[in-house]
Amino acid sequence: MFASLALAQGALDEWVDYYNTDRPHQSLADATPADRFHGQRAPRPRAVAARPEREAAAGQEWVARKVTANGVACVGAQQVSVGKNFAGSHCDVLVTGGLLQFWIGDQLVKTVTRTDPRPIRKKRAAGTSPRR
Repeated sequence: MFASLALAQGALDEWVDYYNTDRPHQSLADATPADRFHGQRAPRPRAVAARPEREAAAGQEWVARKVTANGVACVGAQQVSVGKNFAGSHCDVLVTGGLLQFWIGDQLVKTVTRTDPRPIRKKRAAGTSPRR
């Protein structure tokens, strides 16, 4: 469940972009639809999400996590795969009422629906800011 239509549209747009430009498709000999149907055309610029302000707005909070060796970050009862290429990285997670956004540096690497409404245990001293 998304907190707003804009959040839902943003998450859907991110998924469609990944599906068409980054995800290999077995039926296309492991090419992406963009490669297959647009040839060797220069890749289109990807929309880059702007990292939210360091201070969380009302109804939001930042928590810090470390990505495990198999590419998973855990927030509350949720285990989210952010990718093996980020193994060992420190990850900042923006927790809202309905979403979890996983940030590594200034890069948004994953947005998922929050499935557990219980409070999240923080792993950072109170009053400190997320990593940049």
